[in-house]
Amino acid sequence: MKNKLKEKLKYFDYGLFIPYLILCLIGIVMVYSASAINLTYVGVKATSYLFKQIIFVGIGITLTLIFSHMNPKFWVSKNVLRFGYWTVIILLMMAKFLFGAINGANGWITLGSFSIQPAEIAKLYLVVAISKAFSKREADIYLGKHKHTTTRKNLAVNILPILALIAIEPDTGGATICAAICLVLILANSKNWRASIGILGVAISIIALTVMAIHAINPFKGSKVEYMYKRFEGYFDPFTYATTSGKQLVNSFYAISNGGLFGVGLGNSIQKRGYLPEPYTDFILAIIAEELGFIGVLVVLGLLFFIILRIILIGIRSNNTFNTLVCYGVATFFTVESIFNIGAVNGLLPITGVTLPFISYGGSSMVVLSMALGMVMNISANEKRHTARNMFLNMELKK
Repeated sequence: MKNKLKEKLKYFDYGLFIPYLILCLIGIVMVYSASAINLTYVGVKATSYLFKQIIFVGIGITLTLIFSHMNPKFWVSKNVLRFGYWTVIILLMMAKFLFGAINGANGWITLGSFSIQPAEIAKLYLVVAISKAFSKREADIYLGKHKHTTTRKNLAVNILPILALIAIEPDTGGATICAAICLVLILANSKNWRASIGILGVAISIIALTVMAIHAINPFKGSKVEYMYKRFEGYFDPFTYATTSGKQLVNSFYAISNGGLFGVGLGNSIQKRGYLPEPYTDFILAIIAEELGFIGVLVVLGLLFFIILRIILIGIRSNNTFNTLVCYGVATFFTVESIFNIGAVNGLLPITGVTLPFISYGGSSMVVLSMALGMVMNISANEKRHTARNMFLNMELKK
């Protein structure tokens, strides 16, 4: 028992786990700081969101440790993947058709004081399912059993319904992140890197042109989703619409400006006092900038991008296709989510409601991100174990 524990601790990836823990702790402190005053205004306990976030983080850490030590074969078994697919489809349909809209989107399943966001689960499912499909394809090609178009057809049949259900919620941010995960994994599995870069460039150009076209012609006018156009309106000219669609962004600018280099001090934000709507979710980075300054933001983003870089390096060093693709998929998940959040807070990208990983308030995001990190830590431990075994065998052979 002791030997097994020592071996697990020996190969445990502290380089991922410690920054993750620090980010979670910062998140707990900042969620309390950003939410307490507004909860008091409406007659709710100031510690309400604090205790919920502590629960979310506790569940997240537990799942990280479980996923970092479980047998990886469990994730890729046919039964688990099939169950995961239908779970995602059913939850997305329930959110869309059985539960009310929150902030204009039918993206949540509300259970009492808690809610589940199925789009978050879909992101992790896509990472595992696509990575498994491509690694199986590679093995089948090696064995001479693969039909050239089979994998692509099967993936299209599985992926498109998920992307469509997320898009019609409508959840622009979630759909874009899922599409980015799919695109990166497809390109990572491509043999022609020049074509991959070209396709990526075309995809980015299409997104940029779509944003400009929506701003120019407003295709949502008079529809239930006109609020989406309002977001673009506030993005392109926030100060003209400072009291309506540009309110969040303008107050985010004020928060960042107030913070300066060192911030106004923890708990001393002005913008969270009714000016910046829901400052504990997708605009929590603005509160960090105001209270902890540029230095505080630098620490948070430094830890986050250190985790992403380490995940990419684990993927590069792996000799197993599935492990490599899972790492690239999780890194894409974390990176695109971070960029969308940072870009929205700074006015570089339209507001999509995407949270800041491990920092923003929310259970679905924390749990799924933690599970994804646990998978990467599992891959890291197995790679270390495999490397150590090979070194030992080489030394034995030299004797």
